[in-house]
Amino acid sequence: MRYLAALLTLGCLAAAGHAHFVFVYVDGAEARIVFGHTAAPDLTSFPTRAEKTILTVRDADGKDIKVAIEKGDGNFFRAKLPAGKNAVVFGITEAGVTQRGDNPPLLSFYYPKVIVGDPFIKGAEVGGALELVPVRDGDKVRFKVLAGGKPMAGAEVTVGLPGKGEDKDETVKTDKDGLTSAFADKGRYCVAARRSEDKSGELGGKKYTAIRHTATLVFDFAAPK
Repeated sequence: MRYLAALLTLGCLAAAGHAHFVFVYVDGAEARIVFGHTAAPDLTSFPTRAEKTILTVRDADGKDIKVAIEKGDGNFFRAKLPAGKNAVVFGITEAGVTQRGDNPPLLSFYYPKVIVGDPFIKGAEVGGALELVPVRDGDKVRFKVLAGGKPMAGAEVTVGLPGKGEDKDETVKTDKDGLTSAFADKGRYCVAARRSEDKSGELGGKKYTAIRHTATLVFDFAAPK
C-alpha cells in the first residue's frame, strides 16, 4: 500500500500544472459543467467525463434544489437554474475507472462547486467526501480543504490564478488546519484539490486499486469596498 500511495503522489505532482478537472460555473440563467483546465468549455473535446454529474443548487435561504443536466449547445453540459437568487451550485461526478500509462487504475469522483456572489457566505460549505472553501484573510483569500467535513493537512491544492494561463498555476499544500497560504489576486479563481484512498474494487467490469477524490471551486474574488 505504501508503494501504491507513492505512485499516486508522484502522479499527482507530475500532472499538477497540466491537469484537467470537472468545473461548474454560472452563465446567465444556467449552470455549465466542463472538463478542462479552467471554468470554460474546451473547444477541442466534449466533456464526456462530466456526464454522470448530479447537481444541486443552494439558494440564498439555504434551500437545496436538485437540477437535471443536459447536453449544451457546445462542449459543456448545462442545467437551468431556478428563479431567485442562487448562492452555491455544487455536485458530484462519477467519472469511472481510468488508467494513465503504468499508473494504477483509479476510480475517480469529482466534487465541483461554484459560489455566486459573496464567496464567504455561510452556505459556501456543503459537505461531502472532499471540498474546498474560500476563507478571507484581510484583503487576501486562503483555501480550506475539508475531507468528510474535517480539515485535511498536507493536501495538495492547484490554484488557477485570475487572468493567468495554466503555466502560472500555483501548487501549494495545506497546513495543520487544512489551510493554504494566502493569495492577493483579484478576479476569477479556479481551484482544485485531490486525495486518494487505498481501496480496491470493480465498477462496470473494470477493476481499480484506489479511489481518487477531486474537489474543484470557482468564484470571483473582488477588491474590498
